[in-house]
Amino acid sequence: MHPFSCAAAVLLAGAPGLTQQSVDSNRAPEVRTSGTAQRTVDPDLATVSVQFSATGATPAEAGGHLAARADSLRHALATLGIPGDSLVNRGRWYWWGNRIEIIQRTKCVPRTAPRPGDPWCDQMPDTSYRANDRVEIRIHDLKRVGAVMDTLLGRRLTDISDLRFSATDVSAAQDQALREATMRARAQAEIIAAAGGMQLGRVVSLSTQADYSSREDGSLYLDGVTVTAGAAGQAGTGTVVIRPSIPISVTVYGRWELIPKP
Repeated sequence: MHPFSCAAAVLLAGAPGLTQQSVDSNRAPEVRTSGTAQRTVDPDLATVSVQFSATGATPAEAGGHLAARADSLRHALATLGIPGDSLVNRGRWYWWGNRIEIIQRTKCVPRTAPRPGDPWCDQMPDTSYRANDRVEIRIHDLKRVGAVMDTLLGRRLTDISDLRFSATDVSAAQDQALREATMRARAQAEIIAAAGGMQLGRVVSLSTQADYSSREDGSLYLDGVTVTAGAAGQAGTGTVVIRPSIPISVTVYGRWELIPKP
């Protein structure tokens, strides 16, 4: 049985203290209820982002080192079956303004023939450049998620975002939850009507409200995925990723007129 919740209220025409209902004495009493139904869907896409950088004596040299590092990562992921169009460059706050950073340091340049009591070297400015990049990896074959994580860590890439699993098609599960939530809301209204010696009349209103997190493209996602290493002491055991199901919760709010039983 799926978890659900419900709420109900009855509005009686002409009841003391209910001035809004007392304005129109001909208004029929109403009952308001809500029902909530939940479903779960399996994810069909995993995304993870990795940030890395490279340095050089000039911006061009730093950019060249960064490009080589990015190409090496793409080749490594391609061996796992991750196509090139599933690797998307992403930026953080530095994109594009601080994609190339200037690193100002000083270095001690030895003197050729220092005199007694003089410093043996001179502090000289030493400017280098750091190029930054961030790649989002989209994994459609979820069995390869652990291998992707191992590849990143094996290349000493540790600035890795949380894994995000998403479900891009939730229409079937959402439709089921809508039907169940509507039935639950009406069932509650019928119980209240029967307990008051009345029955339900016409539907005054029905509305829905989904309380799950949604993205602009309509897909659902879930963060905080559990990642565990293989059993200790077992050589060759890779990273194990525990994929949770993604919950969908739908609430339906209904209003019905209450009419006397025939």
